[in-house]
Amino acid sequence: MTQSTPIIPILRYTVFTLLIFLIPSQASAYTKYTINDDETYCGSCHGDFRDNNYISAVDGENWGDIHDLHRSTMLSGDCNACHIAGDYFPVYMDSSVGGSGLDPIGCMGCHGRDEDNVPGNPSYPFGAGAGLRQHHTNTGVDDCLACHDDASPSNYTPVGESVLPPYYADPGNSHPAMPTVPCNDDGSENFAGLSIGLDNDGDGLYDAVDPECNLSGLPDGVLPVAMLSQNHPNPFNPSTTIEYMVSSPGQVRLQVFSMSGKLVTTLVDAQHDVADTYQAVWNGHDDQGRPLPSGVFFYRLASSRGSEMKKMILLK
Repeated sequence: MTQSTPIIPILRYTVFTLLIFLIPSQASAYTKYTINDDETYCGSCHGDFRDNNYISAVDGENWGDIHDLHRSTMLSGDCNACHIAGDYFPVYMDSSVGGSGLDPIGCMGCHGRDEDNVPGNPSYPFGAGAGLRQHHTNTGVDDCLACHDDASPSNYTPVGESVLPPYYADPGNSHPAMPTVPCNDDGSENFAGLSIGLDNDGDGLYDAVDPECNLSGLPDGVLPVAMLSQNHPNPFNPSTTIEYMVSSPGQVRLQVFSMSGKLVTTLVDAQHDVADTYQAVWNGHDDQGRPLPSGVFFYRLASSRGSEMKKMILLK
């Protein structure tokens, strides 16, 4: 006589096995910035967030007390915007208690966009950090690829730089210093370090040189204060001339940036009261007078009604 096997244990085992394979493992994922006041998880590369002399992995600059910049400056002391409760550890990337008037989404409130968390994203419903993941992938850090398909630029294109992170949309009276402009035209993202803004869409281009942040959306019939022409000669060595036309009085700034978005030099920063065509000459040196090697550079003309950017090549 054949002995029968109880059906309930089989079902339990089957369900448990399916859950193991169907639920994504978080063991190797960077779901937290840190589990304690130390250099674990994200901190293993970026350093201790509580360090009073935080050294940026982007520009090598000392940003000072970056934790206090977030807590006291940007969030006006609203710890719940980033932390869960209790002793404030661990610090999760995508969850928090929820600050005053802010959703409980932690770091993703400023470093992710809801518009990326859509069914077309292969990492849906965990796609809000697509741009952040692709930023790491494009800089040679492929850790995110192990868990998120959208970490590869070939699998998904994040929404553009100009799309607001959730917390930027309406900081309200409780967070008056929080950034509101993702393209950084007003410098609101520059609480520390160089004035390059963030790479929200993960394409490797910071605000100053990202085409998404070019002049766009002016109302019909409204002309920009200044319009930019292509430099000549291009490619150039040792110098090139940049022409721009001023159509109405206003402040005009002409700056040169590297491929990474680092400010190289400021050629013009002045009030223009006469509508005319102007010229600026760049000799391939940075703002310290040091000659730069061959490469691609961007020059950006900014005025009170927007900005415009073009590319040039220094070829030695």
